[in-house]
Amino acid sequence: MCMWLSIDFVATERPLRVMPVDLSPAGRPSAYPPRMRFWPWALTWFVCNVFGPVVVLLAWPKSEPASGLRFWGLIIGMPNGLFLVLLGFGRAGYEGLWYRAYWRNHHRDRWLAKKIGFAQRPLYVLGAGYCLPLGGASLSDVLIGKHSLMQVQAPRHGSGKVLCNRFEDNDPLLDDPSNDPPLDASFMADEEETPTDNAAGPKKADPVVQMIRAALEPLAGSIQALTRYERAYWPQVRVLTESDVANMRLTQVRAAMHLAALPPLEVRAVPAADGLLVADVWLDTHESRPLLVIAAMWYDDDIDESLAEGCVAALLDAGCFGLPHEVSRKAALHRPAVGDSADPEYGFANAAIWGKADAASVTRAWITRPVENCDRALNAAGFVIAAKDAAQSRLDRMVGDMRAANGLLAIAAAIESGASDGPQLVVDGSQSAILHVLPQDQTASTHVDIQR
Repeated sequence: MCMWLSIDFVATERPLRVMPVDLSPAGRPSAYPPRMRFWPWALTWFVCNVFGPVVVLLAWPKSEPASGLRFWGLIIGMPNGLFLVLLGFGRAGYEGLWYRAYWRNHHRDRWLAKKIGFAQRPLYVLGAGYCLPLGGASLSDVLIGKHSLMQVQAPRHGSGKVLCNRFEDNDPLLDDPSNDPPLDASFMADEEETPTDNAAGPKKADPVVQMIRAALEPLAGSIQALTRYERAYWPQVRVLTESDVANMRLTQVRAAMHLAALPPLEVRAVPAADGLLVADVWLDTHESRPLLVIAAMWYDDDIDESLAEGCVAALLDAGCFGLPHEVSRKAALHRPAVGDSADPEYGFANAAIWGKADAASVTRAWITRPVENCDRALNAAGFVIAAKDAAQSRLDRMVGDMRAANGLLAIAAAIESGASDGPQLVVDGSQSAILHVLPQDQTASTHVDIQR
């Protein structure tokens, strides 16, 4: 299925309701008028030349002889002249309808090309970091080994046991490194917390803060390089979190950034349900600043079946400015699409359009959340290779369901795997996006001073 046919099919037959880039105003292409057929006009000529002379004879004066140039001119000329007038009106109407359809389709195609060109602009991934209970292994090793890390564990403050993947209480990943700077108590202020005695020394960071700090460490160098410019060009931070814990999570993120010796970036919370759509919103706002997306999952109380704890962070860039020589592009994340849970193939098809990718060329799919009839939907959208089990990496089965962090985890896994042989598909429930992992020899960028 070619791109333009896919656009007409997806945008007009089943427009996506939640996508900011909406192609449905373009409507269907205007139909060209049917061509002027020979036999209807031949019949019109026959009628004119049969009834035309009859009318002339009936109207001819009886006192004048039925002969001469005037008589024969009326007998032959008037029927054919009437036919030519009718033919002219018919042709003019046909040309008017044809040019109307032509120019409307022309402007429709230009409008679609402009909207699609904007929608196909990617965000570049400058790096990704994670902190997960992987038992000392890397994420790529876990995926290569295809051994699930989920096990039956008890919640921290609850009864019973459930199959999940959470940090152990004494996990060394969450210990305070000896070279950590002191944590200011203002970062961990809590209305329910009793005042801390100043003589007791600086407050120790809790495990959640240490988890977020560990996920930010791989990005610290790039963030510090990007903050050498004026503050107006500093990266912005968006934290995917549930509304009931948003304030607490923002406080933990700020504390983790302080421990990681990062500059005081602007931090905001966004709904956890947005997932990859944070990139979609960032593209629509025409932002030129980099974007740091953080998603942390932690369960102090009960934890549900198949869930996982951890933190994933990804540093994204719109590609508007040159990057410092210390920073390079690791991947290109195209605009995510959202499909209907009943018919996910439409979302997959739109993801291929936004990613400027031929669905048949996608050889790998990162699936982080179960999708009903996923293989059938991928086949229906043209992802014939990615629909096979051998081409799918099921992060939800290996690591667990990390909810808001699923999409970021797939990006981190794809970059760590180093597979740069073509476009890859990220599937997180109803959300999907095309990801291009860039070869390392093509990710270098030149330094451009953007201070103004």
